[in-house]
Amino acid sequence: MLPRTIDFARRFARNRAAVVGLLLVILVIGIALAAPWIYPRNPLRIVGRPEIWPFVNSRFPLGTDSLGRDIAAMIAYGARTTLLIGLCASITATLIGITVGAAAAYFGGWIDEMLMRFTELFQTIPNLIFVLTIVAILGQKLEYVTIAVGVVTWTPIARLTRAEFLSLRDREFVQACRAMGMSNLRIMFGEILPNALPPVIVLSSLVIAGAVLFESAVSFLGLGDPNVSSWGRLIGDGRTLIRTSWYICAVPGLAIMLTVLALNLVGDGLNDALNPKLRDR
Repeated sequence: MLPRTIDFARRFARNRAAVVGLLLVILVIGIALAAPWIYPRNPLRIVGRPEIWPFVNSRFPLGTDSLGRDIAAMIAYGARTTLLIGLCASITATLIGITVGAAAAYFGGWIDEMLMRFTELFQTIPNLIFVLTIVAILGQKLEYVTIAVGVVTWTPIARLTRAEFLSLRDREFVQACRAMGMSNLRIMFGEILPNALPPVIVLSSLVIAGAVLFESAVSFLGLGDPNVSSWGRLIGDGRTLIRTSWYICAVPGLAIMLTVLALNLVGDGLNDALNPKLRDR
């Protein structure tokens, strides 16, 4: 196990962009974890006069918004919200996608047909509209936003899992497992899934980036949880002052851009490290 881990780390490190992306992700995670210690009070409370520009007042290095709230505190706490929703939504989407894709490919026949038509049905609905509809029905709490994003983003993982299972289900080791009398669930998730998992992991990391964008869009439109700080909500609050105090939108927008870019770079690095066809590139 250890030699494989070292080999994986070396292959990942060859991609310098992926290393930079990983460092950015670690920085965002560090800011999110340190937020309660750096800013122990509620980030949504008013702490100064409105529209203080960045780097003008040492108390507010990133300035204040239209209500006088500290943008730096909201960015730090917003990182917690963004990463939590992104990670939980990715886990939800991965579990649903793996279950549907594995069942469709392994059993085949009418089960495959039914599950793939069900997957295509989800793909015909515009993702953002689907997320907004689910949030509007369930409510604006953080957990409901997470469920909505996870439910919408599982279809690519299901299709990829199905393709990987189709290429593996008739291999010799699978036939040997059947001859030994192993159960279908044990063969699917104990034998085939570990071999199909690398590309799924790569796609799941990219789903986190998509979840960050979905959460930002939902909060921007005013459907996010009003009790937590969010980057998208901060952009939405500052859009009416875009001509006079554009920094209110620019600061969280830059945070979203860098986080999504970093997650995509990490996903590319994982693809290079886990894909056997790219190992010697």
